[in-house]
Amino acid sequence: MIDAWELVDYAKAVLTNQDLLRAFEHSAKVARFIGGARLSITRECHDRLNNAHALGRFSQMRRLHPRLTDEALENRIARIVKRLDNAASMYSPSMAREAQSERVKPFEDLKQALPKLLRCLAETFLCEGRDGSIRVRARLLAPWQDLVLVFPPLLITSAWMAKRISLPDATTPTVDEQQQALTRMRRWLCESTLPVDDDPFLDHLCRTEGLDETHMHLNGTTEAEKVWCDALERPEQVVGGLTARTTAKDSGLHVSIGNGVERLLLQEDPELTPDLLLQRVEAAVALKAMLLSDAVPVSNANLKTDVSESAVAAYRRAQKACLPHISANQIPRVAREAWQLVAIMRAFEAGGMETDAGLVFWYYALLRAQFCRLLVQQVHQKGFDQFQYITLNELREATEKDYAERFRQIERAHQKGVDFLEGRFAPKSNPDGSAELIGRILRGYLEFLGESEAGQAGTTREVGRYGSLAEMLCLVRRLENGCEGASLTSKQTNGRVLRSARRLRLGLVPHFIKRADANERNAFFNAPKFRPMCRDVKLRQETDQCARALVALIRRTTGLDTLIRGIDAASNERHAGPEVFAPVFRRMRGAGIRRFTYHAGEDFAHLISGLRAITEAVYFLELDAGCRIGHGTASGLDPKAWWAAAEGYVVMPTEDRLDDLVFAREILLHARVYADRLPVIEAEIHRLSMRIWSDPRITPEVLADAWRLRSLDPLVQGLRQDDVDPNRREEVRRFEEAHSRAPVAHAHFLRRHGKGASSDELKRAREDLVVSQKNDVLRPKVIRAIQNAVLQLLQERCIAIETLPSSNVRISIHNSYEEHHALHWLGLDRRSAGKAVSVVIGSDDPGIFATGLRMEYAHLLRTLNAHADAAMNISRAEDMLQSMCTDAKRYRF
Repeated sequence: MIDAWELVDYAKAVLTNQDLLRAFEHSAKVARFIGGARLSITRECHDRLNNAHALGRFSQMRRLHPRLTDEALENRIARIVKRLDNAASMYSPSMAREAQSERVKPFEDLKQALPKLLRCLAETFLCEGRDGSIRVRARLLAPWQDLVLVFPPLLITSAWMAKRISLPDATTPTVDEQQQALTRMRRWLCESTLPVDDDPFLDHLCRTEGLDETHMHLNGTTEAEKVWCDALERPEQVVGGLTARTTAKDSGLHVSIGNGVERLLLQEDPELTPDLLLQRVEAAVALKAMLLSDAVPVSNANLKTDVSESAVAAYRRAQKACLPHISANQIPRVAREAWQLVAIMRAFEAGGMETDAGLVFWYYALLRAQFCRLLVQQVHQKGFDQFQYITLNELREATEKDYAERFRQIERAHQKGVDFLEGRFAPKSNPDGSAELIGRILRGYLEFLGESEAGQAGTTREVGRYGSLAEMLCLVRRLENGCEGASLTSKQTNGRVLRSARRLRLGLVPHFIKRADANERNAFFNAPKFRPMCRDVKLRQETDQCARALVALIRRTTGLDTLIRGIDAASNERHAGPEVFAPVFRRMRGAGIRRFTYHAGEDFAHLISGLRAITEAVYFLELDAGCRIGHGTASGLDPKAWWAAAEGYVVMPTEDRLDDLVFAREILLHARVYADRLPVIEAEIHRLSMRIWSDPRITPEVLADAWRLRSLDPLVQGLRQDDVDPNRREEVRRFEEAHSRAPVAHAHFLRRHGKGASSDELKRAREDLVVSQKNDVLRPKVIRAIQNAVLQLLQERCIAIETLPSSNVRISIHNSYEEHHALHWLGLDRRSAGKAVSVVIGSDDPGIFATGLRMEYAHLLRTLNAHADAAMNISRAEDMLQSMCTDAKRYRF
């Protein structure tokens, strides 16, 4: 068997080959085939493509393995090509015979190379599960995950199905044969382009317990290839808005670094622009139509060429001809696309494609893969900013107007692995805006609930009758609960709707967005006049407006309080800290919300900054039993490993470093550890405080007391306790009480917000400071002690951590899942101390990370198994994962 990792490297190299893509584009212009004529490539052009394939493949392998010599890379490629050739002969005798008849090296000739590669990938990684679905072999999960970030997985699963689909003639089946084949195909696919693993323990866990998704953003869930299918149907709507995103504001906070979305395109291809991407999608539409016209009989009248029609029209006709007996809207998107790919693969297998169709397939696959990579965070795209560029490109925007498809994707048809979903969404600034958004979510959820396991429509026809949120919520509850003992239908019995066949149940968690206004921030720190009244004025006001609107909507809508299960604040931690959201969380608590979570400790300048963010979230947002921390990565990382990833030093604002040291001192005092380090830490606090404020009266104690007051709302300065808003009155009372209780600390709290501070002081607060591992007064052992103290705080308050393995590996310092920091939380590494904290698993943005909740469990199980030894055997690893599954049920909102 071909070594899986070698095969993955080769597949990644050939499908990221920019040289070959440009050679195809040049050939397309020469041949002028995109407008509808057949592709006709000369021998000279064919040789140029082969050369681009070989040279580009080597260049990409060089990029993947920069430390290998050219000879070593050449030997690897030759070995892989030879083994692929042998495998192709075994899997596809007809292809091997054709290649031998042409007297060329099969994998060096592009015409047959891609179908053979896809077949080899399919047979290496995929198998059929006991439930009749396509599965990834659990022992090959790591290389598979690495592959699907780069290589569209539906191409591979379609090759697997093409080998096994049973049709007398794949291109002209009868209506019954089509229905039977589609039924089997849907069971293989489970409404998803991404198959899950075949671990029997996880099968049992999903079947008996059901998984609970505790951290998933509804936007960012749709799988990349589903967006690609939508782009083929309507290129302008899906891709057209990208230009505006690349001309938006600069992404830098401190210096200009350019537009992040534009950089995302250039990272993929130095020549890629929004216009070029749209041209490539339009070219792919024509290529796909061409491939389908080859895959179905030429005699089919529906495929007669009309040179005057658009590529999209030709593609739609080709799709219809591929499945002539069944309406397209009766077939799920994934199954429809897979059917077309299977038809193409079987035509290649049977030798029924045009001479140069193999080149068309290569061209199409390169375009498809590039588009999908713009929707999936790649291994080299480290950090939250790189993640955010994907969310901001809005290529998913048009597709994600519809929510039903996302619920189907999570349910996975008959697999039904997820029991409960907390779907997160961003509330709007007015009640009607939030009502419209929640209404669209509920309409999708009702459509999903009204379907059978096989996706047959039911109650969906009734959804349009319900105009208000309250009416839709009422129908949702009727479908979720139904008549006692009833199931599997949307028909009504005695006026009541029977219980939905779907297992998945939905709750919603609005998340406020952390944003930074660069102009406002610059005015606060640098403008001698007209300074904003406090830090983050705009964000505080906008978030409060969103909270007011949400509260008003909940109060006016019967039953909405049962759907809104908790509150979150998400997005880039550099843009705002927990203190900004403290008044809003109090407002939501006053409206009856009892469960809260907060993204903290995910992305940070210094490891202590991340730990401080977690602690501030607990204290400032008053998190307690049943609440959660999102990510919390800083509390699990090995300090030495983090320093190594940071390359030994970090640059951060002086005031942030001062805050970190004040926080560290407080934690060490409370934990009563490393008292011998306190004098050194206090000396550094004094030095930095004098550097900013030039005031010896500001002692570490004053700074600590002022830090604790940051949950106060600085916007209430000057207000009286007779405000008409009871929440504002309470905020004023808290503000004045703090002033009376701790006047010195309160004065410094206001000074930090600009009241009484000079422009020079505020400028000095933002001056850059270099902190290196060598000069850091917080040694790794001290950081570990602070980590353990923070974890103890969470454990004492019964606060769980939401861990998101794929997201963490992409955004944090890890090179692989086996390095994941959950080991520290679970008490499984030598640094662990005290009782393990509760950990729940989520998928974050599964479309962006090419994952799903079941796969996140599988990745964490691999991590636990990789560290199994005498102290922790495989059985214990499974016990721990089952415990996390139980914790998710305990801590779900």
